[in-house]
Amino acid sequence: MMYISCSAEQKIHEIPHEGEAVVAGCWSPELGLCSHSMLLKWKEGIVTSLQPLSNLESFSNITQPWDSFYLMPGWIDAHVHLALDSLDFFQCLKNWEKPALIEENIQGFLQRYLERGIVAIRDGGDLPGFAWRTKNRVNEGVWSGPRVISVHEAVNREGMYGRFLGRGFRDVLEWREKERDFFGQGLDQLKVVVTGIISFDEFKRVGPTQWTAEDLSELVETAHRRGILVMAHASGEEGISVAIAAGVDSIEHGYYITSGQLKLMKEKEIAWVPTVAPIGNLLKYPTDRYSFHEIETLKRILEGQLAKIHEAYNLNVRLGVGTDAGAYQVPHAESLFDEMDWMVQAGIPKQEVCRMATQENARILGNSEMGRLDVGTPVNLLQLVTHFP
Repeated sequence: MMYISCSAEQKIHEIPHEGEAVVAGCWSPELGLCSHSMLLKWKEGIVTSLQPLSNLESFSNITQPWDSFYLMPGWIDAHVHLALDSLDFFQCLKNWEKPALIEENIQGFLQRYLERGIVAIRDGGDLPGFAWRTKNRVNEGVWSGPRVISVHEAVNREGMYGRFLGRGFRDVLEWREKERDFFGQGLDQLKVVVTGIISFDEFKRVGPTQWTAEDLSELVETAHRRGILVMAHASGEEGISVAIAAGVDSIEHGYYITSGQLKLMKEKEIAWVPTVAPIGNLLKYPTDRYSFHEIETLKRILEGQLAKIHEAYNLNVRLGVGTDAGAYQVPHAESLFDEMDWMVQAGIPKQEVCRMATQENARILGNSEMGRLDVGTPVNLLQLVTHFP
């Protein structure tokens, strides 16, 4: 099925393999804003031409009534967990014993992503492999959904944080023994769990660092030799330093990151996906789940994270937009707009946030087809909107 996401109407429009349509204008990071009518042509689902209407003498093969919509690249969420439901983490893990239920949930999430113009997502892993199977079903056309970049399962230390993400390795020696089989099971990126998670009860407390810089460097190198990018779950000064020293490609979360670390990331071109929504949304959509003390700690964490995002932007650090969707109060699809709002609240201009959620996220996902609007772009990686962000 050929389709285009119409986030303006929260619908998915089925389209012919070949056709043309007039659109009210377009926006992309490369082209900027074109606020006059354009003629879009495509063949076999690929854009073949996009020209101003005024430059054309006639057009006769209009197949779609899109003249009230603007065309732009589809959004990308650089960090999700399809196997989690954003409602109850522990109940969701129990539900993993009912694969049919999880797969039904995931198909609903996929639909929501496309309806909101989110055409690609990077999944941070789950031990049973639900997201990996989802990626394959979407690729095979069995399920409709956004493109899924999947780590399959994460690499964490046995007995430490991340048991729902990966099997766990005792040490780097066991990794060496099983490395070939691990890569052999299939993965788009390697995810390494470098630290535990942050505490909501004690400011600046983070779960322990799981790898030395030397051991993590070896893990990273095994992926880079295969041309595979490495994303690192890391927070706290110690863990982030280890991730930077090891040469990972992106740091996920990065709570309590320092100014010095941001400068090193700029030098090494390491991207930062700061996932504000798992913290910010707990304050934006309050419940009675957290104590007054925890709420006050969350406020301090949020304030610090937003300040560092602004600093990173001013330093020209690569910044991606990822939600950690599936985490509590971080619903699939909708939370991308929360995350973008948090980035704007951090002091980044809205069009720059849009560039990050398209062009930069495509770079973080390692896919040059995504995040752009040009001849050669698949139409199903674009979206129709009624106004520009």
